[in-house]
Amino acid sequence: MDWKSTLIAAVVAAFSGFTGAELSAGRNTASISAFQPANEGTLAETINQLLERQISLSPAQKSQVAAINSRYTHDRNGLMANLYMTRAQLGGAFSENMTLSGPTKDSIKQMETIVGDLQTQTITHIVELRDVLTPAQRQIYDQKVVEMLMRDEQ
Repeated sequence: MDWKSTLIAAVVAAFSGFTGAELSAGRNTASISAFQPANEGTLAETINQLLERQISLSPAQKSQVAAINSRYTHDRNGLMANLYMTRAQLGGAFSENMTLSGPTKDSIKQMETIVGDLQTQTITHIVELRDVLTPAQRQIYDQKVVEMLMRDEQ
């Protein structure tokens, strides 16, 4: 892959992330069900299903949760765009000589950092959602979240 291909891949990845962030920002945040976080099947989506189906939220709580989800999705999409750009950079660096060169190692380190940031962001999202809940709601939420985090398929 030459530098032009790498540049094109990076621009496409950045544009995709920006577009996703902008689209998610324009969604209806009046209710949780009208808002789908980042990607289907994510831990965030599973937690939002828990909030919709097993915990009765007040209208004010639903509004707060929707705002938290909107912010989370916007930030996550930005990190995902960075991950896609870094993956393109990794491909370009690796294709130069097909070895574990310095630039290849640098791209791998950048990817590790971004993946760590994504994990931290997800846990922060979980805590922010928890802060909206009453003590009684937190008991259910805490038990279910721990179960979700400990499952093999997550």
